Amino acid sequence: MTDSFTDLKRLADQLPGAAHGVTLKDGRIVVPGAPGMDVPQTPKAWLQHEAPTVWPNTPHGEPRPTLLFGIVKDAGAAHGRQPLDGALRDALERDLPGDSPQQRQALAAAMRSKFWTTAAGGRSRTLERRYLLPLHAQLPLSFQQEKAQGGKTAFGYKMFRGTVLPFLLSGPSGEVDRNLLDQVLEVFTDDQDLTRLDKKVLEIAADIAPEISGPQTETLINSSQKVLQRLHEAGGAFCAPSLDQFRHDLGQVLALDLPRRDRIHQLTLLLALHLTTRLYRAGLVLSLRLDRCVALFPGGQPGDPISAACAARCCGEPGQCDLSGTMRFRTGSGSFRPVKLTEPCVTSYRDLTSNYLLPLPVTISTANIARHAVYAAGGPTLTPADLEGVYDALAEDAALRTKFDAVARLLAVCRRYQLRRNSAVGAPVPAGLPGLHALRLALLESRRTTMRHEGRDVVHQLAKEVRTGRLIASNGNAATFFELDEDMLHLLVRLVCEDQLLAYSRFLEGLRRYGLAPQDPAEEQLLQSALSRLGMLKRYSDAGESAYVHHSSISNEEDL
Repeated sequence: MTDSFTDLKRLADQLPGAAHGVTLKDGRIVVPGAPGMDVPQTPKAWLQHEAPTVWPNTPHGEPRPTLLFGIVKDAGAAHGRQPLDGALRDALERDLPGDSPQQRQALAAAMRSKFWTTAAGGRSRTLERRYLLPLHAQLPLSFQQEKAQGGKTAFGYKMFRGTVLPFLLSGPSGEVDRNLLDQVLEVFTDDQDLTRLDKKVLEIAADIAPEISGPQTETLINSSQKVLQRLHEAGGAFCAPSLDQFRHDLGQVLALDLPRRDRIHQLTLLLALHLTTRLYRAGLVLSLRLDRCVALFPGGQPGDPISAACAARCCGEPGQCDLSGTMRFRTGSGSFRPVKLTEPCVTSYRDLTSNYLLPLPVTISTANIARHAVYAAGGPTLTPADLEGVYDALAEDAALRTKFDAVARLLAVCRRYQLRRNSAVGAPVPAGLPGLHALRLALLESRRTTMRHEGRDVVHQLAKEVRTGRLIASNGNAATFFELDEDMLHLLVRLVCEDQLLAYSRFLEGLRRYGLAPQDPAEEQLLQSALSRLGMLKRYSDAGESAYVHHSSISNEEDL
């Protein structure tokens, strides 16, 4: 900022805000009769991703199998430096029972297949990495995950740590549903369906790793106190009804009578579904709220043609959210099925991902800088990412709007100047745009190559780069699109229908709560065929209105 500062000051003095006395002095925006603010001086200072109502921490991509492992690990007490999971994997072949090396090798291979899973890893996404599953709490509490197959260092959890579960189970005032949290942790502590070989693996693990105590609800909540406190100070979570839905769905999954590994898979799949839809929901709704603020100023557009039910405040019902039904999917067939670039499953993915999910970090940064700008112009103190508060403050005070617009435009000029000071001095802010819109564009320009890490990459590792339980698929490099595979469809039928026989039309309404809808009428017929093939559709006649959906656990006529 200090280089050629005279040129930047001259440029700032030519802006419309200078006529109102808003100007730049020694790296600070000066506003007559108001606090003003310092201009961020570093790229990191501009990337203000703090959004305690949206997520417990800024996520980065990490394979989905690590979600539950991190939750259980954070629910236990630390016991010094823990060995890598590779030590356990190598010990199986040596210590498992068997009359010959060949028998021990076979048993070790079977146990590795059961206790570990594989997922794509590395920059190329072609290298497969092994991840130790939390089939029992002893494993995540005793071992660290290896950074890579054959590696000698542990990797950090870049997506979400254990705080994500208390966050998703939090109520309006930040209190956590301890009953559900207890039930989740109990899944990893009992030995009800462990075989003798399973117990032998745990004995081998106990010989390698330090003595541990079991996961504790209180430990996990205590480690999440900072997250929960910030959530409480911000007035509760973004889209509280979606968290209500998560608590309800979690109860449904915990009630399933499944083998241990299948139950772990269903819990992971549920987390992936809700975190994916949460990120899409946040990207869409926060962008609409920002558009609403921009529309207060001359030259600001009224925003997106979507209904914008959530733009002002939460609509109170996931089925009526702006995201409802916008994720137009097709049904996976289990074999190759060509896709056209014009199909809604492709175009809706492209629109939601490129226009809302991908710029989510920029939307949050713009919201946070905007709340500082409101205070700098003489407005109230606001919480992070509080675009409703920004709108209310600006809508009620014309003088504040004028000063805010000048501050926001100055910030946009400063950011563009920092980005291009080695080329043309003072890259111009587009004429005729409100200051808030200009600021958003300036921040977007600085993040075009990196913003995917906090949004799209996370969603892809939750719902695309997995073998089963997919919500997103691709045909090579030709197209990426929304598609439900059989695993995801099974889960959604369970969540929507519960233990009921549900009319097909009501089942489709239930899918909308998760943002999902078949891409067209023809796809609705294909969805019915898939449900029938999976034993989850009952027809009482050829009429469409006589089709009923049920979970496969309801299997006989008496149940139906």
